[in-house]
Order: sequence, then structure tokens, then C-alpha cells
Amino acid sequence: MTSYSKARWGVSLLAMGMAITGTQAFAQSTGTLDFDKEIVVTGTHDNARRGIDGLVIPDTSKAKLELNQAFIEHQVPGQSINDIINYLPGVSFQNNDPYGGAGGTLTIRGFDATRISETFDGVTLNDDGNYALYAQELLDTEVIDKVTVNLGTTDVDSPTSSASGSTVNFISHMPTDKTHAKLVASGGTDHYYRVFGMIDTGTFGPWGTKAWFSASKTQNDSPFNNYGHIRKHEFNGRIYQPLSKPGDFISLAGFYVVLRNNFSGSVPLSNTALAADSGSGLTSFPATTGPGSYYNYSGCTTATGTKGVADSANSCGSAFDYRYNPANLLNLRAAMKLTLTDKLTFTFDPSYQFTKANGGGTANAYESGCYLVSGKCTTASATSIPSGTPLYGYVNGSYYLGKDLNGDGDSIDSVRMLVPSQTKTHRVALTTSLRYDAAPSQTLRVAYAFARSDITQSGEMTPIGSDGGALNVWAVNNPISDTGGSLIQKRDTDSIATMHQVSGEYRGKFLDNRLTVTAGLRVPFLQRQLTNYCFTRNAGGGVSCAFGDSAAAYQAAFPYSIGSSGSPSGSALPQTRKYSYSAVLPNAGLTFVLPVGETFFNYSKGYSAPQTTALYQSFYFQQGTPGVEAQPEKTDNFDLGWRINDRKVTAQVDLWYTHFSNRLGTAYNPTEGTSIYSNLGSVKRYGIDANLAYNVNEHVTAMVFGSWLHSEIQSNVTAGSCSTTMVAIGVNGCTTVNQLAYYQTAGKFESGIPQYTVGGRLQGNYGPLLFGVQLKHTGARYVNDQNTPFLSSGNTGVTDGAVVYPAKTPEYTLVDIDVRMKLAALGLHNDSSYVQLNVSNLFNQHYVGGFSATTSPTQTFTGTLTNAQIGAPRAVIGTLVLGF
Repeated sequence: MTSYSKARWGVSLLAMGMAITGTQAFAQSTGTLDFDKEIVVTGTHDNARRGIDGLVIPDTSKAKLELNQAFIEHQVPGQSINDIINYLPGVSFQNNDPYGGAGGTLTIRGFDATRISETFDGVTLNDDGNYALYAQELLDTEVIDKVTVNLGTTDVDSPTSSASGSTVNFISHMPTDKTHAKLVASGGTDHYYRVFGMIDTGTFGPWGTKAWFSASKTQNDSPFNNYGHIRKHEFNGRIYQPLSKPGDFISLAGFYVVLRNNFSGSVPLSNTALAADSGSGLTSFPATTGPGSYYNYSGCTTATGTKGVADSANSCGSAFDYRYNPANLLNLRAAMKLTLTDKLTFTFDPSYQFTKANGGGTANAYESGCYLVSGKCTTASATSIPSGTPLYGYVNGSYYLGKDLNGDGDSIDSVRMLVPSQTKTHRVALTTSLRYDAAPSQTLRVAYAFARSDITQSGEMTPIGSDGGALNVWAVNNPISDTGGSLIQKRDTDSIATMHQVSGEYRGKFLDNRLTVTAGLRVPFLQRQLTNYCFTRNAGGGVSCAFGDSAAAYQAAFPYSIGSSGSPSGSALPQTRKYSYSAVLPNAGLTFVLPVGETFFNYSKGYSAPQTTALYQSFYFQQGTPGVEAQPEKTDNFDLGWRINDRKVTAQVDLWYTHFSNRLGTAYNPTEGTSIYSNLGSVKRYGIDANLAYNVNEHVTAMVFGSWLHSEIQSNVTAGSCSTTMVAIGVNGCTTVNQLAYYQTAGKFESGIPQYTVGGRLQGNYGPLLFGVQLKHTGARYVNDQNTPFLSSGNTGVTDGAVVYPAKTPEYTLVDIDVRMKLAALGLHNDSSYVQLNVSNLFNQHYVGGFSATTSPTQTFTGTLTNAQIGAPRAVIGTLVLGF
């Protein structure tokens, strides 16, 4: 959970990097933190090491920034740490709610969350299948000692197969030598309520053992409607045992989270809203009924059945906000440091993670089986039963069970059921390193990392209640089977990802320690074994899940074959495939101390292996078919900058450049109704990041930051064949049906990335009263990679080709304030007790929140890539903190 050598702990391979680079710990494994005690920032003052108001600029060849508790504790208690780092240059985060319980959308220098490696205490947090990050599932803010952001490059020993760019690493609390306790109670808008408690045991027993434990409970209603709720329970702890030699130790830490929430606040991007909603670019809402309410549900009742009548399901329970996103997460981390000789240090960090989570909504299921007529399904009715043997399961996009679901005594109805996408992950990992101090100014380190993840993805079905809500958010705990006894599933896969990685690094100091040179090499080896137990029925990765006798019947009805042109038809059989990836990733840098500040330069090569989602999509084609399987992304990342750290001022300016190879993108295919993965090829990005913190006087400090970037896709991307609709509305270069279509991406800016951001914070300290105001302005973002407006395609009541949303989302500005009064001034408690008021989005700015980047210029309102999250509205939170 936090630094374990001189001040922290860690559990990941990045440990190795620090021991060699002479930089601050960033992957925060034990080896890295072991070396952290030697690291100092430019300058000689202790307060420079602590930074100004919690902002620290590490002394490293990379562009890195750190926020510690001095900054974190002024933010909303329990807020996602990804929202807090939004006040660093290069970082852009759109929160899905004001309290940190609903996730959000993160980019750093244009790298989206799947290309960012996020760790805490060195343990990788990215999903091992699709590399996603879930901002709502992170640690309580009170137990995070610091968070470090590597703005554009990975560290040489990062144990990741996903990060082609930035890294985010946060370190949990280090047990203290003295006994301490903290109680935090918060309340606010949207019935927000949170209680947090923590105790530091101090040293105890004959060997100087120390530990801490914490627990919290958080709940709030959706800020967007009167239906959704968020409930979160979190437990953290750590035991630390020093050993006989100074700095040596063993440690065990644990983390457990239970999260229950509804999705909410996602609406179609719609041009009709530009006037109706004050230019936010969001669709207009029904009349509000209270503060913070955007739309309301009056309640509903699911359809009841009548025996002998082919009843149809109604829409009750189908709303996006009725969907659930439950998660249970367990994380166990151990760490050990042993000094073998005066020159050799050994570290050993094993970990285990378990995740059980799902997300998704409802669907209509047919009680009848699927009777194939001309290759299409028909169902039994009250007056007619088609001839032939019915199929059961998830067949060509619909559910067929062959059994009574609503209890009316017949099997001819359509009934609404809950069908979330379930994921279960077991991940074991190990990082170990050996550091050799050849001389006071010469250090070598080698490291090895191992990780194995078993990811099961399923899509079971379970009933909903009469009010449209879930009877059990875990469909996997109460699944429904078809009449033949096979589980109904919309997907059924198992993937095993195994990674081995070796790395090494050298650090040398020269010219009276003014010049520090680093050189390293990371070599990851990743193998994916993917099994799809369902049939793959189209090029978009659509599946049919038929089991038992129905599997043989489905195979016979849709036989798979490869035509003379090499194009497949029918449905590909369930199968297992293996993919192997490896890369050689160098990393080199230098820092040079100048008369004022220091300059730094760094080069690193990033790497991201294909996600499982993209690979499963290729199962429709024979393995090895050219142009079908996603290829690894690689990046070349360069930084050149200058920084200064002093009592009065800390600042950093960095010019950076990133070149992508095989940049992977997505496009919505309205014909298939799925996301199609496409290769954008070569992409160039460059920009500048800058930040400044200044001690105005003993009472006032100020911080400002800003970023600007330019992105350029180098070529057009193939988009399949031109359809009649593409020709009619003139997209993708289409003039004739069936000609080769191209997304017009050459020379265009990548979508979903703000071109610039700027912000700052002003903080005052007048005795017992502290106050702060912070601002963040985010520039416009293109909605697709062709930088064109979204055009309608296949939307009821909207002409194909009509503009439904402009090319960019509007800019927006958020302002937050915080005010604190120490209770010691009132004679009520000690100096660590206080009351605090936080107001986020003070002026209740309406804005477009996060949305998925896409290549396609068309929108289908039922598609998965056409919605955007409503930006988090204003929230007011009051907090009482008691320290003992």
C-alpha cells in the first residue's frame, strides 16, 4: 500500500527502474522505493522535496509530476484519484458524477485509458483483456499518500502489455510509528453520505511491528435522475515488519471493495440541443423537478401474461439508468526487501487480484424456440407452431428459451429479462529485482516480472422484478437455462494472458553529479490463449451461443465455408486460438544541472499488445488472414524540458513528441450493429506541457498549468465496401456501391482529445482558516477521426445524411472551491481536526462529458458509439474530520 523502504512500500516491477535511474519512484515496486531514498529534486531545500501545496516535480529525465496529501486532502473526500490528477498539465478527465462512484473518461497527452498504465503500490489496475480503467474502483483518498503521473512515457521496467504512453501510479499509506486514528464524516447534495475510519496501530510487540486498517461506506443518489443509486464499501489494511538490517522489511497489504451502482447520465449527442441546453451540445432534457435533477422516471410495471395469448414485453426496465454496474474486488500484495551485501539489494513483490463485475441492460426473450425458415428465426404462436426442430439459446441476436418465463402457463410470449455482460478475473503476479551498486555514482539493476490472468466473460440471463429493476444484479448467481438445460448466454469466452518480462537499467552520474545518464531495456513476452465457446457469425464479431443439441443444429443450418474470393460465410465454429507478442523497448535519458534549474531529455519506446475484444472479432476469419488481426501498437516518445525547484517557486516546461505505429481505432458499423476495429496506421502527436507553483507569501500560494497538443493521422483507413447509404450521403469517399470505402482520416486530428487545457489553483492560509479556488478549462474535442459533423444513418424520423451533431464538442470551464476551519481554534480538538466545505462545478456548467472516440462519421442513435456522458453537475459536500 505505500512506500516501504525509506518511506513507502510498493508492489510492481517499476521498482527496478528507480533503483537505477536516480529518479523518483513511479511504478512503486519495492525495488524502486528502495532507491527512492537517494532521490532529491533540484535544489537543496526540504520543502522543495515536499513541493508547494502538495505539487512535487521529481528530478528525472522524464516529464513527471506528483500530488501528495497536502493537495489531495483539499479535494472532495473519497473522490476518484483520476479526477484529482485532472489538475495537472496534459491530463483530461471527465467525471461521470461529482462523488467518484460512477467512473469517467481519462486521457493524458491524448493517450486514452486503455493506453495508460495505472498502478497502485506497483499492482497493475488495467483490465488484462481490454485494458480498461475503472476510476470508481480505486482507493479512498485518505489512504493515498501520493500519486505520480508520468505524462507521456512508460518507465523502463513497467510490467504492462497495454501502456503505449503515460502511467499513473499511486502509493497507499505507510504505517506510522505512533498510534493515530482518523474519523471522517461527509454529507451533501444528491443524498451523498460517507463515513471513513482509519487507525494506525503504531509500533507494537518485540520486533517493532506496525500496521494500519481502514473502512469506509459511501452512498449517493444519481445526480441526473430520481432512480439511480451508488453504494460503496471499502476496506484497506497493511502490516509492516522491519527486519534486522536497516531498511529491510516484509509487508502484507490488502484491499477489498464492494460497489453497487446504476449507470446514468448518458444521452445521445444531438444537434437539437444546442439551443435548448445553453450550448452544451447535449440532448435536451425533460422538465426538472428539483436541484440537480435532469430527467425523472415515474415508475413502470412489466407486462403480465395471459395464457393462450402471445404477449409482448413492454419497455419497463429497458432505460439506460435501470442498468447496473456491480463490482467486487480483492487485492492482496506482499513485499520484501533484503540487503544481501553492502552492494547487493534484493526485492520480491508477489500479488493476487480477483474481480467480479458486470454491466449491461435488459433484452426481450422469446419463450418459444427458434424455428428456422429460410435461414431466419420464427416463433410459435397461439395458433401456429412452425415445422421443424427448434433451436434454443442466443441465436443471431435474439434469445429463445422454449419455456414459460412469466408464469402464465404458455410458452409463446416475449418477456423482458436482465442480460448483463459478466466478467470474472483471477490475476497472480510477481516482481523481483536485484540492484548492484558498483560505485557511489554507478548503479545497475536487473528485474523479472511475471503475471497470469484468467478472464472469464459470460452473459447469463436472469429475471427482473415487476418494477423493471433487477431481482439479483448478479445474473451469474441466478442464471436461466433453456428447455434443454443449457444456460442462456450472449457470450461465453475464456482467455488466459501470460506475461514474462525481463528488464535492466544503468544509471551513472558524472561532472560532479551535475549530469545523470540513464539507459535501460524492457523486453515483455505476452501470450494470449483465447477460447470462444460460441459461434462467430459475422465480420463484426457477432456471436450465436447455442449449446447441447442446439449447437449441432445451428452448425448444420449455418455451415462455415471460405469462398473462392477468400471471404467466409456462415458461422465460424467455437474454437481456441493462441497469439504471442514480444517487443524490445529501449529507454534512455539524461538530466543536467544548470545555474538555474536543470534540463532533461528522455526517449522511450512504448508498446500495447492487441486487446482480447479485437482478437475475438477476428475469429470469423481463418487465423493469419492478412489485414484481419489487430497488430501491436508501438510508440516512440520524446521529452525535452526544463524545471526548477525552490522555496518560492517550482516550475516545469516540456516539449514532447510521440509517433504511433499501428494506431488502433474503432468505427461503428450500422449494418452489423457492432464496433469494428480498424488500424489508423501512423499517427503523429506533439505539444507542450507547463506548470508553475509559487509561494506568494506565508499566507497565499498559487498554481497554474496548461497544455497544447497537435495530432495528425497520416493516412486514410479502409472502411470495407461502399453501401447504398454511404453513397447516398457521400461519406467514406463513396461514389459507387461496392467500391472500396475509405475513412477520410489523412491529415486529421484524433477524436475525443482536447487540443488544449489550462487551469490553476489559488490557496489561502490565515491561521485556522484555509480556503482554495481551482479552475480547469477544457478545449473542444472532435467527435470522430474524420473531423466532420456526425450525419444521421438509419435513425427513425431523421433523414439519412442530416447533420445531427457538429464536428466538435463545445469548450467548458469548471470551478471548484474548498474552505476549511480547524477545530483547534474553537478549543474543540487538536490541530488535525477540522470542518471542510467543498463545492465542485460551482457555476453548474452544463457540458459534454466523456464519449468514445470513433472513426465513423455517421450516428445511429441505437449504436454504442453515439452517446456522451452528461458532465458532472454542481455538488456541495460538508465534511467533519476528527484526528486522534
